[in-house]
Amino acid sequence: MTRNEMNLVNMFKSVDLFLTENHEELKAYKPIMDFHESLQLRLMKIDDRSEIQATGTKVQTGLKLNEKTELDRLMLKVSDAMSAEAAATNDLELKLVADWPKSLLNRLREGDYHVKVLQVYKAALAIADKLAQWGVTLEEIESLNTLNTSRQKRTPEIRNVKVVSAQASTELRDHVATQNTDIKETLDKLMKPFSTLKPTLYGHYTNARKVVDRSATQSKPEDDTTPKN
Repeated sequence: MTRNEMNLVNMFKSVDLFLTENHEELKAYKPIMDFHESLQLRLMKIDDRSEIQATGTKVQTGLKLNEKTELDRLMLKVSDAMSAEAAATNDLELKLVADWPKSLLNRLREGDYHVKVLQVYKAALAIADKLAQWGVTLEEIESLNTLNTSRQKRTPEIRNVKVVSAQASTELRDHVATQNTDIKETLDKLMKPFSTLKPTLYGHYTNARKVVDRSATQSKPEDDTTPKN
């Protein structure tokens, strides 16, 4: 949510509070009551879109990074054990799978990294009983595949979160703009007679209608926020 949108939403909530606190004085005016009901529904939609928008990709990205760190650790441990077993048994095929530059952990593209982990996993799984003597458990070998599969799913999940967040931003912007227009064109006119009927009540309304820039702690120009006399 942009700062301007936040300022407008704060104004909407201030108007909602005004209408709630003055319900007894205003309940005889059905158009105002109907407007209040629609305002509360719109605020619920705004809060919902705002929550989705704020979700972002930080959680998914953080989980993906944690999985990569653990995968790197397991790749080194398992491949080192495989190298030891290859040396002990003179297994050239296993040696080719196990002996690889450790710098590849950070140099490989994501798709190639996935293939390399899968290659090590399959080779290690086939000799899991032999790798036990080198300190590698079957659970650790299986974790290679589990974490690798999970990381593969993170990328589309992160992309989906971005798409959903962008859509929520668009809907949020539309809700805020529509509600602001509705207040200007409808509620301001509904409240105008109270400037003479109940001046104090009307004064409270105009105070609620002010759009305050929270970061600057000052009101916006009256001509695009508050009702005119």
